[in-house]
Amino acid sequence: MVEPTLGELARRIQLLEQQSIWWKRLASVTLALLGIVVLLGATASKKSKPAAELRAQRIILVDKANRARAELALVSQHQPGLILSDNDGKPRLALSLTQHGEPTMSFADAQGTPRILLGLDLYGTLLRFTDDAGNLRAALAVPSAGEAELELLGKDDKVLWRAP
Repeated sequence: MVEPTLGELARRIQLLEQQSIWWKRLASVTLALLGIVVLLGATASKKSKPAAELRAQRIILVDKANRARAELALVSQHQPGLILSDNDGKPRLALSLTQHGEPTMSFADAQGTPRILLGLDLYGTLLRFTDDAGNLRAALAVPSAGEAELELLGKDDKVLWRAP
């Protein structure tokens, strides 16, 4: 049997080291790919379910420019309210409850002045119209008992017409 020379042994060791590095790299790439497949499979298999309940004190809906367009929150006197705003961020429609729990709806003009108010309370239904300055100009009241009333007011707040 022929004994290998020192140079031949060094060449074999170098070849074995190269093969070892190649196998380590192949194992690393294989493990990385396997890990990616497992993670993708795990996330794909999880179907997101809608929350059964969402609790918050305030929810703000924003548009693509991150401007508040709708807000659901506790407004005056800790009563719930929904406020819808225009492109400029001015509140234009408000739906809320009064401190006694009666529903109200308010429509505002482009300057943010409430112009129409519709409300319901213990005494009946009320529909109010205001001018640009927010002064009452017309009102319709429909009480729970009795006759409906309609009133028109002038700029000086004097009654122009009233029925009955």
